[in-house]
Amino acid sequence: MQTIRRIYFYLIAAISLIGVSWSVIGLLRLIISEGVGQGQIIGLASWLAVIIVGLPIFLFHWLYAQRLAATHPAERHTLVRQIFLYGVMAAGLTPVISNIYRLVDNLLLTLLGGTHLDYYPYNLTTGEHLAALIIWAIILAYLWQQISTDRRLRQTAPAAKNQPADTDSIAEFLMKTDPEGVRRIYRLVFSLAGLVMVTWGAVGLLQLLMELSTSVPWRTPVANLSAKLLVGGAVWVIHWLLLQRTFLSGDWAEERSVLRKLYLYLAVFVYLVMAIASGTALLKKLIELALGEALVDPFLTEFSASIAMIIVGGVFWAYHWYTLQQDAGLAPEIPRQAGVRRIYAYLVAAVGLAVLLSGLGVLLSIIVDMLTTPADVGLSYYRENIAVAIAMIVVGAPVWLLPWRAMQALALRPATSADKTDIDGESERRSIVRKIYLYLYVFLAAVGVFGSAGWFIFHILTAILGADLPDDFITLVLDALIIALLAAGVWVYHWWAIQHDGKLQQKDQAQRLADVSVAALDGGDGQAGRLVIHHLEQTLPGLKPRAIGLTPQAIEAMGGVPLTADPNPLATAQFIVGPWQTLSSGETAAAVNRSPARKLALPLPEPGWTWAGVEQRPLDYYAQQAARGIKQTLEGEAISPAKETDIAAIVALVGGMLLFLLVIGSLLGTVLSML
Repeated sequence: MQTIRRIYFYLIAAISLIGVSWSVIGLLRLIISEGVGQGQIIGLASWLAVIIVGLPIFLFHWLYAQRLAATHPAERHTLVRQIFLYGVMAAGLTPVISNIYRLVDNLLLTLLGGTHLDYYPYNLTTGEHLAALIIWAIILAYLWQQISTDRRLRQTAPAAKNQPADTDSIAEFLMKTDPEGVRRIYRLVFSLAGLVMVTWGAVGLLQLLMELSTSVPWRTPVANLSAKLLVGGAVWVIHWLLLQRTFLSGDWAEERSVLRKLYLYLAVFVYLVMAIASGTALLKKLIELALGEALVDPFLTEFSASIAMIIVGGVFWAYHWYTLQQDAGLAPEIPRQAGVRRIYAYLVAAVGLAVLLSGLGVLLSIIVDMLTTPADVGLSYYRENIAVAIAMIVVGAPVWLLPWRAMQALALRPATSADKTDIDGESERRSIVRKIYLYLYVFLAAVGVFGSAGWFIFHILTAILGADLPDDFITLVLDALIIALLAAGVWVYHWWAIQHDGKLQQKDQAQRLADVSVAALDGGDGQAGRLVIHHLEQTLPGLKPRAIGLTPQAIEAMGGVPLTADPNPLATAQFIVGPWQTLSSGETAAAVNRSPARKLALPLPEPGWTWAGVEQRPLDYYAQQAARGIKQTLEGEAISPAKETDIAAIVALVGGMLLFLLVIGSLLGTVLSML
């Protein structure tokens, strides 16, 4: 119930603070623009009503939350408080950036003689913009002071004795989450926002500069784009430098941050797509010119959009790629960060292969069409399609081959020859990202083969059965055959890669399990030991665990040997698994302690005993987790239980995917309009 109360107080405090802040801003803007008079009674009454009602509500809830933080120091660690502080800061920094942008834009418009728009929010006066800036600056300064105080007290104060008790899973999540992670998200979000502003400001300015020869109106757009570039650059640089300073200081959490890697690889991917797609559009235009098409506008004007996006995309791609390489040299890559890198590499490879296959399909289809159509159709008829196809092939081939060959080289690397601090071939072959990539193309290729082959057979049967054939019958049949052959080639290659991965994986596992010895102990009725052996054999096929019973019932149920067997069954064991009661009782405990094996204890219930921090589960679950732990150890990973679905992780993943699709959709829409 403590968590529900915490959410309530901080949520009401946030809503009332934001409402009161905008009401004060609205009141000041009304006074600045229109003064105080009879005609402003309704406006004044509206803003004052919100302030009079909202301010006491905010003060009551915020002061109560502050008293909780003073009474229970652990309150400063809670995710709810961090979300409140950084969330309200984000809600305030957004209008601050917007109003600064409008002020800079108005200043540049005045200096350059551009056109000022006369509708909201472009028609706000300087005083009205300053009203919002001053109010939010005061609030942001106060919130930043609270954040700094919380951080200082968290770092210096001892653990709280009167920590609020939370019992439900959501409450535990809200209590134990690293509060510094919220600050990282806050900085990354505004760094990304500033980067987007810089990108489109730079693209627009470069494009406009290349179009000046056509006497296009430039004063107003130059002012708008320059303001976007300046303000966005300041936002990006400030927040990104704060992140970089934390990383370069050796901060452990920042070095291992998956969000940082996700941000960098997202930037690298987006800018790579921008540069490549724009390069494709530029190459297509150049090929059209080579095939005889005439220029309508001057060269720079004709290609301004493509050249601007190539330059900006290339520069920012190079910077973020350099940052990734610098990170790799300063901090070791953890498995989850390696997963982000894999997603990037296979995503680029997937896009490149799709572009390459599309270009090949279009080009082969054009060749078929040229061979089967009347001779009076000239090359000009196919010029644009030929240019598109060649450009897609030229760009798609390296975009696919470079990341694919790099990941394939990793996958073919022997597991035994890799340093455990590096990525070995076995971990690459086990990667779910690699499997998704391979099976996705196997699936798409199979669908392509089935559909095209069916289309091909359908046309052949119609000809055999004497139906009226369309004029372009031969063209349709050959087009279907081309698609089927391309799809078949893709299917064969990727299916070979899957089979080869499987063979290498079986070889690696056989080598790894050849000398592995696992002892399953049971001092009861043998049920625990039998379940452990069952899950070990399922999780690690080929492993032969040794069953050791301490009671006649256990020996019979497991088909094992007694602990007193000769030679000592624990002497050569690498892993010992059993209920904690068995491993810690009497002479068995001494024998287990003498063994150098890794011990995995099953936390079975015992009257009067409780495993702190361990949720009570069925025996089968514990046996399964023990088998999973041994597998993780053999694969060089840290032992961790299988995690259940995390609502917060799902929300973050869905939000990230929506943001990714929004950015990519906007980018591709811009590029496709140039093709």
